[in-house]
Amino acid sequence: MIREDFLQYLWAEHLLPDSPLQLSNGENLNILSYGETNPYGGPDFFNAHLRMGTLQWAGNVELHTASSQWYAHHHEQDPSYGNVILHVVWEHDVEVFDFQQNIIPTLELKPIISDDLVEKYTHLQQAQASFIPCEEKIPSLHNNIITNWLNKLYTERLQEKAQPILTLLQETQQDWEAVFFLKLLKSFGGNINGEAFWEAGKQLPFSVIRKQMHELPQLEALLMGQLRLLEATNINCPYYQSLQQEYQYLVHKHTLPPVFFKVQFAKLRPPNFPTIRLAQIAALYHQELSLFDKCMSLDSYHKALDLFGKITPSSYWKNHFSFGKESKESSKRITPAQIANLWINTIVPMQYAFARSRGKDILADCKAKMRTTPAEHNSILERWEKLLLPNTNALESQAILQLYKKYCNKHACMTCQVGKALLKK
Repeated sequence: MIREDFLQYLWAEHLLPDSPLQLSNGENLNILSYGETNPYGGPDFFNAHLRMGTLQWAGNVELHTASSQWYAHHHEQDPSYGNVILHVVWEHDVEVFDFQQNIIPTLELKPIISDDLVEKYTHLQQAQASFIPCEEKIPSLHNNIITNWLNKLYTERLQEKAQPILTLLQETQQDWEAVFFLKLLKSFGGNINGEAFWEAGKQLPFSVIRKQMHELPQLEALLMGQLRLLEATNINCPYYQSLQQEYQYLVHKHTLPPVFFKVQFAKLRPPNFPTIRLAQIAALYHQELSLFDKCMSLDSYHKALDLFGKITPSSYWKNHFSFGKESKESSKRITPAQIANLWINTIVPMQYAFARSRGKDILADCKAKMRTTPAEHNSILERWEKLLLPNTNALESQAILQLYKKYCNKHACMTCQVGKALLKK
């Protein structure tokens, strides 16, 4: 089945047969300029220049798989489609008119597009792939095509990560440290507890964290209490009971609102328990009083390892993973894997957003940092590597994840440089 994205691709890439073409009314069509893609609402392309019959026109172009979709989308009632000078369709099944009852010339593509091109497109759309639609064909592409596309995809991913940061900045009255605190919380919470950490953090004003940074037990009490880890009455542990008392005092002192978010321990290995992650955050803010400034000046993954790798939670956690249950003594320092995740998904996007808010473009610097950061590894990336495709650094890892989630999963082959290149082979 032909989708509109195929028509968009044909028009945007100028893949129609040479002019003159023939309109549905029999007139000749010469395409002088295909115009520009419209990323916003309204017609698909604007500022096209066409010669239809003996007259030259400038205006917008709308694309549909069938002419009748013009009416299905109610364009005949919409003045924003009043400047459409050409309706490009796969199949012409009805004449269409604009809101002023002017007939709109139609170009039908089905009779003029080569069977070979349609077959390649259909194969991509209907491929019964185990991983990505083009898995059989993509190894045949030149590496430069893939490398250049991955470079653009990382830009796209970084910009997507930066936008919520800038939105959150407005919600926190331009408090960058508060924004960073929330992003750190979510990262430390991981897939299981990230949302709970985030929501609890939003109810804990960062001004309170600032006031308690010099007192590690109070920081721990605040974080543990906000995540409802200090509510048990049957834990006979002096350290736990002291944190309970600290938290009750701090709730009263700072008029903290009640919390409704509970963390999970199920399916987590003990080093990833929320108690350990919160103890790490408390130690981080206690031991690094200028944490935000230091993170914004980090220029390599190795320096991030140095900064975060030395953080040591309070001594209680040396032989505990949870309250009241003693365990074999082990290091509870932030692991290299955690630090890599922080660096790639939190710190560098935060650096980019921070610079952007000040009118600076550090995209090239961010890319350089990612190219010197080791590649990530997960099931998606492993399957990519089995296709003998590059995943040699964190920039490529992030770009591959963007490609898989935003393009491959959605069969958006016609907006993917790989899909476009395969159709041209």
